[in-house]
Amino acid sequence: SVKFPGRKLPRPPAENAAIKTLYESMLRQNADLSAAIKEWDQDGDGSVSNWEIEEALKLLDIPEYEYGLLFNVLGPEEGRTVSSLFDEIQELYFDVQEAQQGSTGLSATFRSQLSKNDFETKLTFVEIFNRLDKDGNGFLSKDEFSSMSKGEYFKKPLSEKELNTLFDEADVLGIGRLNVFEFMSILRKNVKIGIQEIGYGYLPLSWGSLTAYWLGLGMQELGLTLVRVPSTFNVWISQGLRDSIPQYVFDTSTIHILQASVMLVSYIASVALTQKLCDDNRIGPVRFATHAVTQSIGAAITLYLMLSPEVIVSSYR
Repeated sequence: SVKFPGRKLPRPPAENAAIKTLYESMLRQNADLSAAIKEWDQDGDGSVSNWEIEEALKLLDIPEYEYGLLFNVLGPEEGRTVSSLFDEIQELYFDVQEAQQGSTGLSATFRSQLSKNDFETKLTFVEIFNRLDKDGNGFLSKDEFSSMSKGEYFKKPLSEKELNTLFDEADVLGIGRLNVFEFMSILRKNVKIGIQEIGYGYLPLSWGSLTAYWLGLGMQELGLTLVRVPSTFNVWISQGLRDSIPQYVFDTSTIHILQASVMLVSYIASVALTQKLCDDNRIGPVRFATHAVTQSIGAAITLYLMLSPEVIVSSYR
């Protein structure tokens, strides 16, 4: 079976509660970005080890019984940076909120307009926050947040009024500035994250389907090329000479095994690539699962059409 690491749905209620406790504690702390980074990367080596997470949880007064639950959902320690960790925590929190109560806040019309706007950048939310924080104080003022309209972050640049509306909703503490978690939350809630690239995840399956089809046709027909040359050019030869020309035709079961193998490899490659694209574009597990199911159905139908004798393409016979 194909495994999709890091995408466990649904999570136990205790894990969801621990995620909410952690994120809301970080939000209420309202620390500037540099202080937050020092809190989670205490040795300053650029990575976040499990012991550093445990120390940060203590500073945030997270109940000790929730430590194990949080380690279960935060993923492996290898390659974990402050930026990737903050993105992961925020995404986990947003998934919990979305599952429990759905999106709230903006008007339906404005939210619909935003959801059609693609967020076109490979930068993480923390990296974008750093770019916008011109005075380097670890927070975003309304003017700094509005400067997003001048950057190449959106496919359709947002107006100053739209950005001001986003800022006002994001400023849940009501102090006229955004910390990094408020910033990440408002963008993830209301802006479509570059899903146009997800279509590339279907390419391996498409190529695999074509390869499997032509492989079957070739293994049936190419071995008959020599014996068909005289007829093709209207050259008469005796039946004895015709019978002496070598002919190579693979057994049907062998062809089917090779076709199934090609389809299986291309299916696994498509699912893996789609997961990578979803992770890179911060697309949630539900939408990833939708693509994976679609690819599974497509692969199954294609393989059935190739292998079923009732519907097999006539040129295979």
